[in-house]
Amino acid sequence: MKANVRPASKSIRKLRVLLADEHRCVAEGLAGLLAKRTQSVLLVHDGQALMEAVLAEQADILITDIAMPPFSALQALRRLRQQGSDIPVVVLSTHSEPLIVREAMQAGANGYVLKQSPSSELFNAMGEVTAGNQFISPQLMASLLDAPESLHRLTRRQREVIESMAKGKRTSEIAADLGISVRTVESHRQSLLDLLGVHSGVALIREAERLGLIPVGPYDMNVVVEDKSLP
Repeated sequence: MKANVRPASKSIRKLRVLLADEHRCVAEGLAGLLAKRTQSVLLVHDGQALMEAVLAEQADILITDIAMPPFSALQALRRLRQQGSDIPVVVLSTHSEPLIVREAMQAGANGYVLKQSPSSELFNAMGEVTAGNQFISPQLMASLLDAPESLHRLTRRQREVIESMAKGKRTSEIAADLGISVRTVESHRQSLLDLLGVHSGVALIREAERLGLIPVGPYDMNVVVEDKSLP
């Protein structure tokens, strides 16, 4: 991220920050920047440590990337909200896809900032979410508004299809289980591939799991069936 161009507010300077990112070098660099402008920074690198720190009330705000072991930040955030945590959360990610942004906000994030943004934007987001507001990077707003509704979130049926795929079921089996046609299943599968920018069922499941769009397995990737596209 680029250097900050304006000083942090006093409210930001008093914050205890929890920073979660599996990429240690990147996280340590950002932690150094945050430490100069906030009260303290606690750095964690996985979803379990993230949850434990929040539940122990060790921070006033959470800044987190999405993908991390053993489960994504979005899954951790859903669990935290279910347990009553109201900690302000800013997702800091390279993902600009409307689907991912919407999923993050629906999971309980209060803000979403691109890692490509200047650090001033992150500090603005921190101030907004701790004041009870939402914040989304301005460069994301146009794409969110322009994107068709189908790109904003996974539908219930799409989730059912991808979870069935993860269990190794063939298209015909999924169609029978869900009471829909084989061609409808194939259409959902292709839409999912396009949404996540991947080209195989295995890659689709791994990416959806990594981003917290479906529950963490364990899924046996050796049984995932790669049906051929229908003519």
